[in-house]
Amino acid sequence: MERVEEYLEAIYDIQEKKKRVVKTNDLAKKLGVKPSSVTEMLLKLSEKGFVEYQPYYGVVLTDEGLGVAKRIKRFHRIFETFFIDFLGLSKEESHKLSCELEHHVTDEVAEKVCMLISSPECMACDECNRSFHILKNAPDGSHEIVVAPLITKKLGFLPGKILEKSGDNIFLDGEGFMLEDEISSKIVVRSVD
Repeated sequence: MERVEEYLEAIYDIQEKKKRVVKTNDLAKKLGVKPSSVTEMLLKLSEKGFVEYQPYYGVVLTDEGLGVAKRIKRFHRIFETFFIDFLGLSKEESHKLSCELEHHVTDEVAEKVCMLISSPECMACDECNRSFHILKNAPDGSHEIVVAPLITKKLGFLPGKILEKSGDNIFLDGEGFMLEDEISSKIVVRSVD
């Protein structure tokens, strides 16, 4: 299925960029394969209902193929954001790892990672539950800690604890804290009433 998903993703990318039917040569160039190999795969994808393919004309994604391609692209964005923003990896390394992972994770795993990186600037999380926030970007009010780095454990920042946020001030167990952005950007909270 990984090879199928790579083709669907490549077709999607070309369709989005060029706004036209995708030609066999476009795919061969993007995927680094021979045009004859592309033709063979397009016939298989057509049989499975992922694409509409006409020899000498080109290929477009069906609704089913589009759904698979968008899912893979979303997974890629989620993991790339996680690797860059949370692990501090380079864009190149993050892209490489995301390309490998996007084909091997479940929706559940992707949603859990997406929840961790949920923040206003997280482009990958359009479909996520917005009651989760990075503490740095969370609105003022009461929040339950969902994830916190080990370095904050000594301060009492543990999953399940409730904190209050007012501007840059954080109150936990009656004590006030001013956390550095580097720390508050790694704490995931859930808004509570």
